[in-house]
Amino acid sequence: MKTLVLCVDRDNDIGEKAHIEGPLIGEEANLNAARELGLADPEDTDVNALFEAVKTARILGAEVVTLVGDDDVGLVSDEKIAKQLDAILAKFKPESVVLVTDGAEDEQLIPIIQSRVKINSVKTVIVRQSKELEKAYFTITNFLREVEKDPNLAHLIFALPGLVLLLIAVGAALNVFLQTMLLLLAILGIYLIIKGLGFEEELFSRSSEFLRSLSIERISIIAYVLAFVTLMVGLAFNYDEFVKTNPVGLFDSIKTALTLNYADLVLLAFVIAIVGRIIDEYSMERYLSIRRYIILLALIVLITLTAQSGAYYLVEKTTTAKLTEFGFSIFLSLVFFVIVVKGTELIFIEEINAKKRWIKEYAGKKVVNKEGAELGKVSKVLLDDSRFAGVKVGRKKIEKENMVYENGIIVSQA
Repeated sequence: MKTLVLCVDRDNDIGEKAHIEGPLIGEEANLNAARELGLADPEDTDVNALFEAVKTARILGAEVVTLVGDDDVGLVSDEKIAKQLDAILAKFKPESVVLVTDGAEDEQLIPIIQSRVKINSVKTVIVRQSKELEKAYFTITNFLREVEKDPNLAHLIFALPGLVLLLIAVGAALNVFLQTMLLLLAILGIYLIIKGLGFEEELFSRSSEFLRSLSIERISIIAYVLAFVTLMVGLAFNYDEFVKTNPVGLFDSIKTALTLNYADLVLLAFVIAIVGRIIDEYSMERYLSIRRYIILLALIVLITLTAQSGAYYLVEKTTTAKLTEFGFSIFLSLVFFVIVVKGTELIFIEEINAKKRWIKEYAGKKVVNKEGAELGKVSKVLLDDSRFAGVKVGRKKIEKENMVYENGIIVSQA
């Protein structure tokens, strides 16, 4: 067979509404499905697609087949369509296909079809007056579906605009709208930096982990309370001193802020919070997390001391002695930071090696479901500190309890 007319119903309206199972092979089966679906839901656009597929097949003198997916649009529906397509191609062995769809959603299957057979033409059946509206509708609904499935996207799309609206409302209520807008720009800038560096998922993961750690049974909750009180006291004293100093210009303001008498209270607040967290991680034997917090603590101290040293150097004017002292303080801070990084690496070498072994064992491995259909390859190895927790295939997470590892292949039991 040279050409096969192929119609697709990705969200399985034919099965859900007309109660007809796919694939639909032949003109009679497709016309019957179109009639039953039209009676069940006259407004369903798949009806038009089915009739167009039959019409196209008649013109070309070709066979017509309709593939159906699942109401769980995405991985599940596309797997079903891929299996049906493989069976149809094995049966008819066409050189090419003409694809008939009812819109943008079904057209997302084009890469799957193209990977198996040549597509000569794609015909999209849309009521003329609603073409642009229909495309926009599917674009928005598909986007929202993806957002709901991905917690990180949900944080961005729902939580971030919610925070923006809240800050605008608070700013308007307090009559400080300009300051509020500057704060929003700062938050947006910080987020774009984090996203650009690839730390977005890690940030949301750590934030969720932090919220789950807020328990009265843990030492860290006491440390957080003490850190918060210390931070508030430090900010209050520093603000009072800052106002009395009355700096002029942005550069002078930064220099003044770094040399305030109570600036170290802010640093102390972070130290208290991190130390409390380290104690909690030690009680749970999460040693790699302890290493990260120690390095974070060293980095905060390094940045603070370097910034303060530079500010004091600028305040006391430029002299060769002061410049040498400033350079030496930076050098000592860097040496201290390197010692902390390398020292903790030696202390926790077993946990670091265990983490590397898990990543080496599972990274890039093929993943299939219980039926043997390929889901993809491992894009990320999920770890709970140095312990194996599961794998990630695209955006799909598979926990270790729901997987079997056999002959270099991961079988998902979920």
